[in-house]
Amino acid sequence: MTVHQAKGMEWPVVFVPCLQRNRFPAKGGGGKGKWHVIPKEAVKDADRYDGSVEDERRLFYVALTRSQKYLFCSWAPVQDNQLYRKPSQFVGEFVASDKVLTAEPAPAKTKKLAPQPRRDIQNIALSFSELKYFFECPYQFKLRFLYGFNAPLHEALGYGKSLHDALAEVHKRALAGDILTAAEAEALVDRHLNVPFAYPDLREDLRRSGIQAVQRYLKDNAEKLDKTEHVEQVVEINLGDGLVVNGRIDLIRRTDTKEIVVIDFKSTERAQDEDVSRTQLHIYALGYRELTGTSADLIEIYNLDEKGKHQREQVSPELEEATRTDILKAGAALRANDLPRHAKWAKPCGTCDLVGLCRSREAS
Repeated sequence: MTVHQAKGMEWPVVFVPCLQRNRFPAKGGGGKGKWHVIPKEAVKDADRYDGSVEDERRLFYVALTRSQKYLFCSWAPVQDNQLYRKPSQFVGEFVASDKVLTAEPAPAKTKKLAPQPRRDIQNIALSFSELKYFFECPYQFKLRFLYGFNAPLHEALGYGKSLHDALAEVHKRALAGDILTAAEAEALVDRHLNVPFAYPDLREDLRRSGIQAVQRYLKDNAEKLDKTEHVEQVVEINLGDGLVVNGRIDLIRRTDTKEIVVIDFKSTERAQDEDVSRTQLHIYALGYRELTGTSADLIEIYNLDEKGKHQREQVSPELEEATRTDILKAGAALRANDLPRHAKWAKPCGTCDLVGLCRSREAS
């Protein structure tokens, strides 16, 4: 900005460049001016309208006093212009002060401080579903949750969630003493089915499949509904070291022999690798322990689409502890940004939506 515009302002550092003779102080302009229109003799104190070196010196003082801490004044000759080849007379007056250096001082030799993070430990919060992707492939986790690549929308998107919501109503009403029967499956599915990207024929197929799945579930589990303990139970696992895992357990039920079963519902559209599901269920078992202070007895993956294709096993303290260790390793890998892709084509690659960003598909 111009010096005039800077009046009344201050900055920690100020630069005053172009201190050349005929520029600052400025050379009077040539050609016709005001005194060619108005006789100078007709104006009282006419000289004050011409400006003088003293006026320019006062303006230079304004420029210098805009600085709070550091002030840099400079000039450089304009080689192809005779008017601007020498420094301003103000430069000589300025450097005469014992407060001014004519060469920039060498920087002080100081030992750099070691960088310190604002927090010693970076807190990490993960959901059950995010861990599922991490255990399948750390690189897929990176693309999805750190880089923000979204998978393509599937036409049946929402089908699995709709079945979950229908069964959640079944179990919540069971907790209230209202036991539903298979005859109410159609109304349940119609109330909860939400598949916004399905074309009409596909939507009808999904509706039919959903009704069959809910009917089958209500028939096969009619005598167990009154043993429901928790539905869509939110759990949070604090593993220490700034790592928290949170999620939702579909169903917690007791058996006739008072054993506690942690159940996760799966539909074909949401099927996943068996080993990953077992790990996920042991995460749920950890969540149940965090919730109640006691250990669950059984973990179960209940397949809603295919009768009899369920997985059920006892909670293994060894696998539970191994799962805890795996989650801590996942947190450490996230902090270190150590999220590699599979060294070679692996089973998850065949169904990965983002494999095109990772490697070429191999012939099966």
